[in-house]
Amino acid sequence: MCFKRSDGKRIKYEDILVKMTPHFMKTRNDAVNQIMHSVRVEDMDAWIREKSEKEGIVFNYMHVVMATIVRLLATRQRLNRFVVRGAVYQRNCISISLTVKRSLRDEGAESTIKVPFTGEETIYEVKEKIDNAIKESIDEDNKTQKVIKKLAILPNWLLRFAIGTIKWLDNRNMLPKALINASPFHTSVYVTYLKSIRCDAVFHHIYNFGTTGIFVAIGKEKFAPVADFEELKVGKIMNLGITMDERFCDGFYFAKSLRIWNDMFHNLSELEKPYKITDNTIINQKIKNKKIEKKKTAKQVKKTNKVTHKKNKKEVKKNNKLQKREVKVAKKLEKKSKKEAA
Repeated sequence: MCFKRSDGKRIKYEDILVKMTPHFMKTRNDAVNQIMHSVRVEDMDAWIREKSEKEGIVFNYMHVVMATIVRLLATRQRLNRFVVRGAVYQRNCISISLTVKRSLRDEGAESTIKVPFTGEETIYEVKEKIDNAIKESIDEDNKTQKVIKKLAILPNWLLRFAIGTIKWLDNRNMLPKALINASPFHTSVYVTYLKSIRCDAVFHHIYNFGTTGIFVAIGKEKFAPVADFEELKVGKIMNLGITMDERFCDGFYFAKSLRIWNDMFHNLSELEKPYKITDNTIINQKIKNKKIEKKKTAKQVKKTNKVTHKKNKKEVKKNNKLQKREVKVAKKLEKKSKKEAA
């Protein structure tokens, strides 16, 4: 616990209960809360239809749900936390993991993607990032799949040792940043889009491995009885099966966040505007990322200059040798012509 994590910053506890809870419930399975939340989708359908007809942009429910999740995590930052060995951390970025089936057949392979966000994206930018990540994962193996394939070729006894080592390093904040970035289990929210396989929402299990504290299963839309004020009607709904780790924030915060999230589905025009992040942890991480990127660029420029310098040096040496050879040949010819003249 003496090492700093690359994916989050340890927070000071707001109250005693938040401090004690991770020690009473050591694993995520101990601390699981679940809720099946029904969302009315008539407003969502109207917004999707309008975008398709007027702007020619095709959205689906997954784009909308993931855009609302990104905005929710940007506005309700306590949801973007995780617990490691009793300590609570504020995640320094927003990311969503998703499992994609490459083909809708029984034998079709699955691919896992992890999409990073800043929290300031519009719904258009979220859609673009998701679509690009899915396309890349279908066309070729992404970073996550490459790591999984390398581990999968190991024999079982060695695989157990490798996974055990990764867990041990992760629990002591020693897991390399490259592995954390590649791992779909070190993410803000894990989403499964069950609508794509015509299945209703489920309560998905939450992983003890990694740092994912929220799992969302998006079910297929259906018609069901709904209460509209005091009148019972038939409405179109979509179920969201939500599984969450209750250790990093209290029930009141979760409940309020759920109400805010529900309102977003009925005001999607708000997601068309960018959101300005005010959270210091995320801002500081963005500044840090820019500095890292600047250093990488400077390092690359230096490396390129060094290679160019070596090439130029070799070229100069080669030219000098050629010149010396030409001078020698000229001298020999001159001597030969003098001898012939004599």
